[in-house]
Amino acid sequence: MKRNRLFILAAAMLTASSAMQAQTSYEAAALLDTDLGGTARFVGMGGAMSALGADISTMGTNPAGIGLYRSWDLSLSFGGNWVTQRTSSNDTRNRSFDSYGTFDNAGLVFTNKVSNEKVLRFVNFGFNYRNVKRFGGKMGMASNLNGLSQTGQMAWQAYENQNVLPEDFDYSNPDGFYQRNYYDEPWVGWLTLLGADGRLIDASALDGGFYYPSDANSYNEILSGGIDAYDFNLSFNLIDAVYLGVTLTTYDVDRKLESSYTEYFDGGDYTLKNYYRTTGSGYDFKFGAILRPFEESSFRVGVSATTPTVYRLRDYNSAIISSFVTFEDGSTYEGSMDTFSDDAYGGDCYTDYTMIAPAKMNVSMGGTIGTSLALGAEYEYANFGAAKLYYENGDENTVMNDHTAENFTAQHTLRLGLEKMFAGSFYTRLGYNYQTGGYKSDAWKMIPINSVQTNTAYKNIRSKNNFTCGFGYRGDTFYADAALLYSRQSSDFYPFDDPELEATSLNRNLMKGMLTVGLRF
Repeated sequence: MKRNRLFILAAAMLTASSAMQAQTSYEAAALLDTDLGGTARFVGMGGAMSALGADISTMGTNPAGIGLYRSWDLSLSFGGNWVTQRTSSNDTRNRSFDSYGTFDNAGLVFTNKVSNEKVLRFVNFGFNYRNVKRFGGKMGMASNLNGLSQTGQMAWQAYENQNVLPEDFDYSNPDGFYQRNYYDEPWVGWLTLLGADGRLIDASALDGGFYYPSDANSYNEILSGGIDAYDFNLSFNLIDAVYLGVTLTTYDVDRKLESSYTEYFDGGDYTLKNYYRTTGSGYDFKFGAILRPFEESSFRVGVSATTPTVYRLRDYNSAIISSFVTFEDGSTYEGSMDTFSDDAYGGDCYTDYTMIAPAKMNVSMGGTIGTSLALGAEYEYANFGAAKLYYENGDENTVMNDHTAENFTAQHTLRLGLEKMFAGSFYTRLGYNYQTGGYKSDAWKMIPINSVQTNTAYKNIRSKNNFTCGFGYRGDTFYADAALLYSRQSSDFYPFDDPELEATSLNRNLMKGMLTVGLRF
């Protein structure tokens, strides 16, 4: 299995463009997943408002929902997140906690009444800022490796590198790396270079080199940043029974990952620190329709589609390795090497590329029972395996895209919500939101042998369960809503790729409180 995987890595090198690579399927997938967010009313109902409409957040799920407005609307939403992440591996447990504030929504809807008698009743315009994804959170783990090691991945990468390296490359003399800027060469992967610099592998050996079987390891990471969306909506009300809408959404991406990985072996240890950042922008279009099929009933059905999202992205990579090694003859090595501190290494490396995120489909239904109870339900589909990566020059990254198709699958999202009015102006809400992970159970992280990517860790995300509740007041002009979200998500975590490595269980719990204030006039 290991050798088969590395043959794939070699093929990736031989078919890739001459530029060094940073992106992997897992870094791309991190941008595909979204959070349950928007107004407090939307969150309180689990996001199940695509057919009910008349909420600013529906611009991002079914644009036709804005067509149900009959008055102007201005809203602001903000809140706080409390994140706990627990890991379990062998007999080791770890718990990390983080908290941060959020600005979730700022939107405005303009309504333009056309006629009470003609087919076209309203033409509405809307703008909304919303936070799509927040990457806040700290995670730590430790485990017993029982002879496995990240240096094994370094050694095999070095073995495959030897088939494509220039003739003057001398792997047997890491000190000679200083004579040439190999950290700026498009043929050599940084992971292998750092392993050789740290004297952790003998990369010149034809059998793939030696590596150090490890007793134990530890890993810590800090995630920060997020994805912000800006929605521009146009919607129509036809005979108060058919609603149509379109939304242009632009995205701003900023994701930061700082990680530290340590292994302990007989006679030494090493620590590899990684600094990774993705920035960029994107756009897509959303088209939606809502139909009220029975004139005497408020029951509505909705359907919407989101085009593939086009992202223009830039990845930044830096790494530091520090090692202490005792060799068989009793001599020792102690030192550190980084990819960016000296001018000889050209500073932080960055790569530009394009990612096409998969299209989404959404079907929904909703309505009111009497005058006091509203119900909503919807389903959304997106195939993570259809995501595509392209090099800066426009060529398709075929090997990585094939890997994406083989390791990722469809994400299914179910949203349910209800709203109950009491005392004329007050509301209570309950919601449930279920989301599958979009990762196959045996998915693994491919790092091409010429990649500047040095963080070997990856998570196979499983299902996410969101439980929500809320409370609101709606007067003639002013309204205020509060919501509470509890989210549970499980993942299988691997510090590096090895078919024999047992997964570390990762459980992420999020508690989110938020408030929306608004005016309708």
